[in-house]
Amino acid sequence: MSNILINSKKEQERVEELLKKGVPSYRQAYSDRMAWLMACMSELAYIRFNPLLGKRSVQDLLKKISDLDIDNKYVNKIQDVIQNINYDHEDEKEKLEQELKGLNYKLIKTFDNEGTQAILVGNAQNIVLAFRGTEATSIKDIKSDANAASKKDDSGGQIHSGFEEAYQKIAFYVEQALDADDLKEKPLFITGHSLGGALATIAAKKITHKAGNAACYTFGAPRVGDGKWISNIKTPLYRIVNAADCVTMLPPSSETITLIGWILGLVPNVGKQIRTWILEKFNGYIHGGSMRYLTNCKKGNYGNVNLLYSVSWFFRVKALVVKKLPWKKTLSDHSISVYRKKLFVIAQKRT
Repeated sequence: MSNILINSKKEQERVEELLKKGVPSYRQAYSDRMAWLMACMSELAYIRFNPLLGKRSVQDLLKKISDLDIDNKYVNKIQDVIQNINYDHEDEKEKLEQELKGLNYKLIKTFDNEGTQAILVGNAQNIVLAFRGTEATSIKDIKSDANAASKKDDSGGQIHSGFEEAYQKIAFYVEQALDADDLKEKPLFITGHSLGGALATIAAKKITHKAGNAACYTFGAPRVGDGKWISNIKTPLYRIVNAADCVTMLPPSSETITLIGWILGLVPNVGKQIRTWILEKFNGYIHGGSMRYLTNCKKGNYGNVNLLYSVSWFFRVKALVVKKLPWKKTLSDHSISVYRKKLFVIAQKRT
């Protein structure tokens, strides 16, 4: 079973050297080392510590399938699929703990409820809450992403209803865990990739931790709320965008929705009603926080990557064109592994 983060003694030495430099602990400015470390945590949150099906459930399911009155070749194919998608979550959890050990962190708690997952980890200096992102095999994750209609939020402003509902699945359990006596005095870092980045942004606004929310780092995160919702986030929010990552352009911005609404408004008879509905449901989404942009690189060769503090919309569209569609190539820029590898290069350069 290969590791995710460290696969050689040389890599281990380089990681240890970087970790010795230390990281800021509470409401500090953007840190290259912390950005890399949070990318590591966001990637590790994808490890499948939550059971898909219990061992007994799998056996029962396989038996029921074998009892079906259908051709044996179809039965065998269905059984093969079930065996392939199932996994031993205890082995996965052990793998997670080993990966964290390489970063000098320990697993405190895992969270899993109705399709929303996160991990809480810590060391002597701080604790980290990392949300899992969108999983292509999870219908619940896909539904959360697709449910882009905004709704009024208790904390003020409009919020993406799908992301808010997903966050609430584990919000209570996270707050309970953070209330433990041994965690109250440690600053909290929050992070996540893709859908996990959206959930991390919500957590950065809604969690009140006694020792303070040190910062929130997101990777390839979509827009979460409108200007009013974003404006009163007190936690430092750092939003990292990789080259042609198209997920960061979703849901469409306020300007895009306004343009679409204007065009649809020209449709005879029903145009005005459609325009009003779209503006009410989907208008107002903006990004919040301070953006960092990772430049284009050839796949697997990240030595020339640069970290830019601000880029124009035209510059990002150009990155999409350079990738020479189809979308499959563009979506490779959304990979959390690519984020992590590029940020590691940046952190080494700046060190």
